[in-house]
Amino acid sequence: MSAARVLMLAAGLAAFLGAGPVRAQMANCAGAQTQMALNACAGKEYKKADAALNQVYGKLKGKLTKPADRKPLAAAERAWIAYRDAECAFETGGTVGGSIHPMLMAMCLNEKTLVHTAELSRQLNCKEGDPSCVH
Repeated sequence: MSAARVLMLAAGLAAFLGAGPVRAQMANCAGAQTQMALNACAGKEYKKADAALNQVYGKLKGKLTKPADRKPLAAAERAWIAYRDAECAFETGGTVGGSIHPMLMAMCLNEKTLVHTAELSRQLNCKEGDPSCVH
């Protein structure tokens, strides 16, 4: 499949899903000319998002001084990882075995990771007295 057809397919998929983060990822990969390059670019975007998530998670964990507060955070993170992986496997199930599958999987993982990073950042940056925050 030509890079132009892949980009058209990905753009159509993004439009169909209405996913802003998907379109942003494809913009970052605009110079990729092959499916292999698109897959690699999407993988790099996901790795960046995962590194940012790990940084926010570490800061939030460090903010929680009581083990009783850290334990639910760790349990929630394990559950979220299981959800993320299962949801992305489901969402990309129709492309398993195809050359586009790694790109779509990385894009799904990236999108879920960006959302979760924002959720953890909200907890990290809570103002004292905000009842919607953990601590």
